[in-house]
Amino acid sequence: MMKIKTVAALAAAFMLLGSSALYVPAFAAQGSGFNVKADEIEYDMTSGNGTAKGNVVILHDGGKATAAAAEFNSKTMSGKLTGGVVADKDDAHITCATFVMHNEDFVSAVGEASVTKEDKTLTAEQIDYHSDAEYAETIGSWGQLTSTDGSVLTAAQITYNGKTGLAEATGNVDIVSPPRNLTAKADKAIYDTNNDGKVELIGNATATQDGNTVSGNRLIMNNAGNAAAGQRAEAFGNIKIVYVPEKQPAQTEANTAAAGSEGTQTEAAAQDAAAETTGQVEAA
Repeated sequence: MMKIKTVAALAAAFMLLGSSALYVPAFAAQGSGFNVKADEIEYDMTSGNGTAKGNVVILHDGGKATAAAAEFNSKTMSGKLTGGVVADKDDAHITCATFVMHNEDFVSAVGEASVTKEDKTLTAEQIDYHSDAEYAETIGSWGQLTSTDGSVLTAAQITYNGKTGLAEATGNVDIVSPPRNLTAKADKAIYDTNNDGKVELIGNATATQDGNTVSGNRLIMNNAGNAAAGQRAEAFGNIKIVYVPEKQPAQTEANTAAAGSEGTQTEAAAQDAAAETTGQVEAA
């Protein structure tokens, strides 16, 4: 095994010689495009095994990961990084306490893990991410998918396919979308982040928007991702709807006089009108 340490005197010598390696802040162990930089590196050229400590940077196939320490194998493209890990590849951004590189396409982020892609961030205790399939899966008892508009989906487990834009959540699903004044709950949810955000709620499904609630065995909400387009919902099985009518504007004196010229409203009719503006209509 070859042990390499950063030495100030040697660094000064590189500067005096004008070495082309001057841009490297520490020594690097390289193999098959797998590059490791750190303050201190121990590397076995035969096996490809190595360890790195202090300001670790690992570069491979357009991806970059930084950490406090790492164990790696430059031949299998595998390794384990620990301590304030930040990793980026393509448009995916990952942060966690421990980062495990199983191979060049499959990684696990462990410990307050988060994966951000475009305007969506997936958070959990552990996230497995397959970069070739752009597929992320939460591991553990909880997961959360947030959007930059403030919408939040929470569940026991969440999977997200970056290629199709489909997120599937299972177990105690809870959705909060402030831009749409929408909340929803179900046993399972399928969220299409494309097509203006179609959401399908399955099992004990309930959705509330602007004070109006619909529940059933299965709910489909269209335009969930487009607040300006207006919400459309379909319900199936044991449907229950609670609707709160909008308050009518107060009648002006001019309107009252005009109404009086057309006829006097009976007391019973006035009571019915008041019930429509202040009550709730419930249908099973």
